Amino acid sequence: MEDVYESHAPTDFPSAKEQPVIEQPPGAEERKILPVKETVERWKREILDKIQYLKENFEQANQDRESLSKEIDRLQAELTASKEHVQELERKLAETLETFNNLLDEVSGALRT
Repeated sequence: MEDVYESHAPTDFPSAKEQPVIEQPPGAEERKILPVKETVERWKREILDKIQYLKENFEQANQDRESLSKEIDRLQAELTASKEHVQELERKLAETLETFNNLLDEVSGALRT
């Protein structure tokens, strides 16, 4: 066991305040930069895609809002026309009831005599 320790043991121990030195193979710095650039480019594309998607959704929402506004205007016009029609029918019903009451009065008067 001592042979294993002696063959793998460090030759000297760093001080407690000393930072470890990381040995990097040549070209490691270039390999780090390349994935970072690729990641940034990918994120940029994703962000631009999301912006385009949101823009299209916003435009679609505006079109939907306009069509709904037109539909609301149409329905309000129909409602107004229906209210006018109801008023006309109520007026005709009142006239009809008045005529009916008048006829009943005349029939009652005729039966009394």
